[in-house]
Amino acid sequence: MTQQFSRLVAGVYRIGQVFTRAGSTVTSCTAYNRNTNDVVGLHLLALPPTSAFAPQQLQSLFALLERRRQVHSPAVLPLHTWGLDGSWLYLVTDPPRGVSLRYLMDHEQIDLQRALEIVRQLLKGVEVLQTYGFMGLDLRPSFITVQVIEFRDYVQLDDLGLRPLIHALGLGASQQPDDIGFFDPRYLAPEELQGQPPGPWSDVYHAGLLLFELVAGRQPFVGRTVAETAFLQTSAPLPSLELYHHNTPNVVQALLEHALAKQPTQRFASVQAFLNALNAIQMPPPPERVPAFGEITLLAGAEPPPSSATREIAAIETANDPSLAQTLLQTPQGKASLRSEDSEEGVLAYLCFEGGERPLRLPIRGRNVVVGRADPRRHLYPDLDLTPLDSQMVVSRQHARIHFEETFFYIEDLKSHNGTWLGGLRLKPLKAELLQHGDHLRFGSLECVFRVPGQPDPPRPGPRSEPPARPPLKPKPSGS
Repeated sequence: MTQQFSRLVAGVYRIGQVFTRAGSTVTSCTAYNRNTNDVVGLHLLALPPTSAFAPQQLQSLFALLERRRQVHSPAVLPLHTWGLDGSWLYLVTDPPRGVSLRYLMDHEQIDLQRALEIVRQLLKGVEVLQTYGFMGLDLRPSFITVQVIEFRDYVQLDDLGLRPLIHALGLGASQQPDDIGFFDPRYLAPEELQGQPPGPWSDVYHAGLLLFELVAGRQPFVGRTVAETAFLQTSAPLPSLELYHHNTPNVVQALLEHALAKQPTQRFASVQAFLNALNAIQMPPPPERVPAFGEITLLAGAEPPPSSATREIAAIETANDPSLAQTLLQTPQGKASLRSEDSEEGVLAYLCFEGGERPLRLPIRGRNVVVGRADPRRHLYPDLDLTPLDSQMVVSRQHARIHFEETFFYIEDLKSHNGTWLGGLRLKPLKAELLQHGDHLRFGSLECVFRVPGQPDPPRPGPRSEPPARPPLKPKPSGS
């Protein structure tokens, strides 16, 4: 592509970094606008010979792009201009910001509340596009962008209206799943698979498919072949979310049953009706956590308890300056009372951070412990909160899980951004590995040692490249 366009596109845009190839159909890249000195997004589509199309036909097709250019909404990628350069159609948009929803789903654990908020924002963008006559939108996760700013997600639909134009021009024969022109049966409504034109009811179905995938971690209808997937999409009942996500409220299952009804007339009457139903969902409050022995207890009305890392820092400081420890443990709304962390009662293991000036030892008391970083905006606090140690924010909100089964410990990465390392091995997401006393762990770049009380330190060999054979892991209890 860069070789083909060694010159300026339309005499204005100099191609920069190619960041997406939507199959063989559309190439997306950054570009430099020499007239304004701005960096933009540039999307290039190779057109067939114009002699094969009547001028009126091309004019009606390009009218779609002109209509798309009129759409202005924070939830929709803006199309600033478009035009022809020889046999190429070019579209100019904002430069890429954030990551695709597909990337987010592959690398992070998305909780139910966050999934609902993502779909709420998505539906607002869908509603705007529908007011301009765009139906049957491409809501595949690869074509949705999420930008995280100060712990908040900003969702943007990247559908530029190219898919109907591509098919009208006869360019949609590709079977590559990430191609704009490919009609993926995993993300189509039954009526579309049956050859009927899409309508607003189809986008309700598309959004329902996406919500199911966000909550369950997989699409509801997936067969061994494209044809089998299409058959399941048009005839199979919706699976229960409980099979994939424990303790999902019944109201979410009922909402999806309505949005993913096979018959369009049985779905939500409009995108706004779907959005109203989402807004009406009352999330149950998180269960109260009973403090274990040695933990911090707060006065009524105070913030959630300080993390184990904060308590350990305070306990170390207490030996030299009790007033400093008390300062560390204060919250804006109340004061915490410090109790001893020295007792090993109820402690199964420790994460020991030994690289700093003051070694820290964080106790593991539960059989299923999530290691991560706090998210105060969503009131989510992992069992082992590494926020005080993570000044560079390399640890994900839900980074890893340590599981104790009978006499064995296991660790698994929870689709973290920067990876979980066991010795010299980077763990595969959601694949549990045996964890032993003395093992060196790394959460992003935050290093620690796993220790079990009462066990002698092992010899100090070099980092292992492969984990030892692990006993079979029993199925996790419900809600783990």
